[in-house]
Amino acid sequence: MCRKLFILIISLLGFMAASAQADKAEENYQAGRQLRRDGKCTEAIPLFKKAIEQKPTLAAAHYELGWCYNELGQYNIALPILQQAVKLEPTGFRSLYEAGFAKYKLGRVEEALVDFNQVIKLNANYEKVYIARGDLYKDAKKNTAAALADFLKALSLDSTEKKIHYRIGWCYNDLGKFSDAVPYLQKATSFEEQNYLSYSELGFSLFSLNRFDEAMVHLTKANTLKAGFETTVYYMGLCQVKQNKKQDAVQKYNELVQLNSNYAALLLNEIKLMK
Repeated sequence: MCRKLFILIISLLGFMAASAQADKAEENYQAGRQLRRDGKCTEAIPLFKKAIEQKPTLAAAHYELGWCYNELGQYNIALPILQQAVKLEPTGFRSLYEAGFAKYKLGRVEEALVDFNQVIKLNANYEKVYIARGDLYKDAKKNTAAALADFLKALSLDSTEKKIHYRIGWCYNDLGKFSDAVPYLQKATSFEEQNYLSYSELGFSLFSLNRFDEAMVHLTKANTLKAGFETTVYYMGLCQVKQNKKQDAVQKYNELVQLNSNYAALLLNEIKLMK
């Protein structure tokens, strides 16, 4: 009887200790989340590590810890932590997304694509994965059509990603659909008034549509925001060629030469064809 009572007491004490550890883990986890939401990943990391130490099966803490390392650009550290989160919670699409994101940043493109596709199977309405997969198609696979489809899907899900309109406009330009690109790039310039890339890309669209005066307005804005961006300078020069402003075009050619840009020779050829 005494032995049974002793075992019962030991079991009860063990349960109470485990429960206390779990409570402490949750407390550290929540404190870490608050720091992470405040943009303080470096300060949050020790709390998530402590939570995992106190409760190794806490998948959410693994996810948050991996997320922080991704945010800090430490993808090689993030990946195994996120893979553990996926093992603990196989349906955790956010952990799987972050793992795929880390793989992509580490150059493991095919593995990242597998993860992104699986995320979509788990949650077809998770907009971030369409943006990430779109970037992968655009930059790594050079598949503009597939990238455009993903970016449009992300936008249809009410994406708050600021650069989504720029991405869509860029894709339409790359596919030669300049009229389709214009409204998206106009929105991009209204959403991010200091983003020179959107103005430059819009200038390219308008140039390609033979709307040279309008193109120059946006290219000039892009050049004001970031002087010396060779694509902007080149298309400013081309606009001036089309506007029969030879002296101005020559000035842009000289700027490209100073930038050691391959566009210089191309612009010079156009200048030589001027009457």
